[in-house]
Amino acid sequence: MAVLVDAHVHLLPDRLAAAIRSFLERGLPGYVLYPHQLDTARAALDAAGVTRCWSLPYAHKPGMARDLNRWMAETFTGDPLVVGGATLHPGDDVAAEVAEALDVLGLRLVKLHCSVGAFAADDERLDPLWRRVSDTGHPVVVHAGHALNGQTTAAELEPLERVARRWPEARIVLAHCGAPATGAALDLLRRAPALCADLTPVGPALAAVSRDQVAGLEHRLLFGSDAPNTGVAVEEAVAHVRGLGLDVAAEAAILGGNAERLLERRALAV
Repeated sequence: MAVLVDAHVHLLPDRLAAAIRSFLERGLPGYVLYPHQLDTARAALDAAGVTRCWSLPYAHKPGMARDLNRWMAETFTGDPLVVGGATLHPGDDVAAEVAEALDVLGLRLVKLHCSVGAFAADDERLDPLWRRVSDTGHPVVVHAGHALNGQTTAAELEPLERVARRWPEARIVLAHCGAPATGAALDLLRRAPALCADLTPVGPALAAVSRDQVAGLEHRLLFGSDAPNTGVAVEEAVAHVRGLGLDVAAEAAILGGNAERLLERRALAV
């Protein structure tokens, strides 16, 4: 069976998921498609043919990450479909939170959301995170933009580039490929050899990439849907990747192989 790894979903506690859904429905029409409740959202991913997904939490204020990380571990440890991620806020004791999330809870990846948490990726308070994942290889998914609609500008990629230069061993995944600054994001990937990006839609907009644009980067791109908070069906997002006209190996890498290798902490070089 073909592997389909969705490296960008948000399966969260029902109360938090409901709050996020309420915000999106009030301010961002077209950004929701699937039910937000955990069981139904998980079932929708399974029905769409997803064989594994990364669930990415985020903390909007200090003091929130610890309980959320514990919930992720309690809920998804041993789940054959869902890989639970950790989150951090720079206002917390980052070194302690990283140690608990990775060593005690056994979470396998980290999500930073610069908009939700109101910080930049190069905030010096995050240094303990970057130091640790540079040693361990845990992937860190970073939403770099600060706009409420999820969009990222080219200027907002600059802090992430500074992180990639300072911590060249860190396995960073740029969320949404920096959309709509996708061209600038792909240029950044060419300058930062360990940086990856996911091709996750932003609301109703598919990733604006072409075969020529991603040439040479196919093994550093990951598939993502943003389910359940997306205006694009998983199947449509998959069809978009398949419609790029890539060779079989490159397509398989984007649709699952690259994400699997990141979790296994293996190099993504061709």
